[in-house]
Parts: sequence; structure tokens; C-alpha cells
Amino acid sequence: MDNFPQAKESRKEALTALAADRMQAQGFSALGLRDLAEAGHIRAASLYSHFSSKGELACLAMSHYAARRGEVLPTLEQARTGGERLRGYLGFFEQCLRQDGRLCLSLALTVERNVLPEDVMDEVRRFVDQHTAWLAAAWDLGRSDLSVNSDMSGNAMGPLLFGALEGMMAFALLRPDPESVFRSQATTLLAALGVQG
Repeated sequence: MDNFPQAKESRKEALTALAADRMQAQGFSALGLRDLAEAGHIRAASLYSHFSSKGELACLAMSHYAARRGEVLPTLEQARTGGERLRGYLGFFEQCLRQDGRLCLSLALTVERNVLPEDVMDEVRRFVDQHTAWLAAAWDLGRSDLSVNSDMSGNAMGPLLFGALEGMMAFALLRPDPESVFRSQATTLLAALGVQG
């Protein structure tokens, strides 16, 4: 209990972050509330003073994950060109792979969509929509500043890019050095699609 937050709100936030971390590594089905309570240094019964159900916990964890990832997008927008923004975006996936070879939480939860409450999948959809819209805007900026050589619109490419990068992440986990495999393949993909530099 030494380093775990004591205040109710900060404890809830810490448990939510811990749940996101666990689901990213092992998925929703493997998330044990008893194990989570033990890791959080509280009694299992005390979890229910913070969360009404495992589904609510998963929903909050996905929302927490999305908010944390969303904080980085304005930083990426400091890049001058759309092409630079798109290449910078690869860091999202590399960070997940760097942390013990983890999937993006949206992908980890999507794999288990048939056992998840609908409100959890709504959070996943919001995350995916946010990121595909961001990729679409970066793509269109690249087309206008000539750092992306393509006739395809951002609306068409945003979902394609996000889906391709999620799939490449899963594929990279089959290799001994997933982070460098992902970087190599994703960079090759962007170049093949006309992203300059």
C-alpha cells in the first residue's frame, strides 16, 4: 500500500489505469478483479465501492486510455507537414510494443467484442473514430502541403491507415523484435502510399 494513492478519487483513477494496463497485456476475459484488488493493495470487496461491475471498470479503463493517448495528438500537430505528423503517429504503436509487447487497448478489446458490454465497445468506437479522424486530417494536410502524394482523400485513408497499423502491430508481435519490425513495415507502408520523407 506504500505507493498506492489513498484518496478515493486518486485511488479510483489508479485502479482504472491499472485495469487498462492489465487488459492491454492480457485482455478483458483475463482481468481478474481479485488480482486487480491485490495489485492495488485493497480488499476485493472494496473494488465495488469504486466500480459497480467489471464492465464499468473496463469502460472507464478504455476511456482513461483514450484520454491519455488523445493528449499526445496536439503534440504531433506541432509537426510542420502532414507527412511528418503521419510518421510521428507511428510512435503510438511503438510505445505499446515497447511495453512488454502489448497491443493497443482498442485492438485488445475488439478481439473480445462478443463478451464485452456494449458501453465498452462504444468507448472503443469513440477512440477509433477520434484517431481515424486525426489521421484523415493529417493525410489531407499532407496532400495540400505536398508531403503526401496521393489522389485518395483523408476520409478514405484515415480508416485504412488505422486498420493497417493495428494489424501490423499484431503481426509484429510474432517477431523477436516487434518494435523495430513494426517501424520498418509501417514506414515502408507510408512510403508506398505516397508519404514523403
